[in-house]
Amino acid sequence: MPHAARVLCVVYFGWKAIPALFLAELWGPNFSLLDIESLINVIPGLLSVLSVPLALQTLYWFGFPLGNTSGSPLNKRNYKHIALITMISAIYNSLFVNLVLTKFSMGSSEIGIDQIVRFFVGDMLGTTIVLAFLVLSLRPLLKSRKVN
Repeated sequence: MPHAARVLCVVYFGWKAIPALFLAELWGPNFSLLDIESLINVIPGLLSVLSVPLALQTLYWFGFPLGNTSGSPLNKRNYKHIALITMISAIYNSLFVNLVLTKFSMGSSEIGIDQIVRFFVGDMLGTTIVLAFLVLSLRPLLKSRKVN
């Protein structure tokens, strides 16, 4: 599942989105209860989904709670704040998922720092593309609402 989908769902819908995101993470790549390879994907899928709430909790511990108003330290309407949440959660996602994949790796090869960096860069580029698309497509709609 794209990292942008996880970030936006958790930021805007809260903890209620986590079960649906987890199921989507599992059933996306042809999940089967009878296949051991599919069961190995449960833990990385859960860690991917929980990377966003962990990022939000980390920011909360540093005194930046997520809010709806412009006076909130982290505002849901500010794309820069969404980018910060994305960056922190992408770091958690790339570290935790790759550590688990290394632990449960069936082969003898270990996952190196280049794999972690690729995960992080992929998450960030994907989220950048999604946010740019949303800004370009929603800006005319939001401007027309302000006029009326």
